[in-house]
Amino acid sequence: MLLIKASARPSPIHGLGCFTEEPIRKGQVVWRFDPRLDLVIPYDALGTFPKPAQDFLNMYGYVTMQGDRKVIILCGDHAKHMNHSDTPNCLDAFIEGVEVNIAARDIAPGEELTCDYYSFDLDARQKLP
Repeated sequence: MLLIKASARPSPIHGLGCFTEEPIRKGQVVWRFDPRLDLVIPYDALGTFPKPAQDFLNMYGYVTMQGDRKVIILCGDHAKHMNHSDTPNCLDAFIEGVEVNIAARDIAPGEELTCDYYSFDLDARQKLP
């Protein structure tokens, strides 16, 4: 769940991007996994969805491990539009056992929020050119 005001807009990186509508200071938590909004889907259930839903989950979800279980996380807000960067302005971390994104630097209103897919998505190599 995004903890800042954001919007989805066309991105120069790819398709739609997630853009902050407020200033963010370095070290501020930008996103926090919250099961009230973000979905956890067992990876082995992917094949039970219709093909269009599978394509959607492959595009907007990310694959990770929860314990010994492979899952797909689907962010329930504009965070699903965060694009990859080799020099991201948001870093993946865990605080008290909960996955979060933290601002790597001060981020100005209107900037696109980016993350390093390789730091959390087991399918990053398949998703990125």
